[in-house]
Amino acid sequence: MSKSFDHIVKKQFEYLLKDFHFRLELCKKIRGRYDILYVSDICAVHIVYEIREAYLFITLHKLQNGIFVDNPRPIKPDSLLTGYSLNDILLLRAPHAVIRPAYSYGAKSEYYDKEHGLSLYVSKFADNLKSHAADVLVGDFKIFDVLEPIVKKRAQQNK
Repeated sequence: MSKSFDHIVKKQFEYLLKDFHFRLELCKKIRGRYDILYVSDICAVHIVYEIREAYLFITLHKLQNGIFVDNPRPIKPDSLLTGYSLNDILLLRAPHAVIRPAYSYGAKSEYYDKEHGLSLYVSKFADNLKSHAADVLVGDFKIFDVLEPIVKKRAQQNK
């Protein structure tokens, strides 16, 4: 029997608790998506799983006065950005590691295995976070300075 999404996330991202001293602040299903938030003393990892899109969005945030503050929407040139997506980090550091929505791999993909597919899919994201953004998890936010103009430019182009 396959496990629920929240159980899978807790297992795959357990290293955030053990190795990086995060705590699980939020884990709930809201209107067709799961919303999960891990927080440390300096950083937050926000995980959103859009069920219909079959895609995981992970955003890493620098806490503001010890509090998780999401990015403003829409993003404007003068917006204070607190977080950046794992995919944007991967595009700079390891573009080969970017994971697409599960459906884009096709119905015969290992991600569609009824027993282990979702767990395998989530594990790829967990591995990417640990392998390519561990510096952010411990409070080194230098990559955010590089990402800010990229994200703001993209936001203006997508108006």
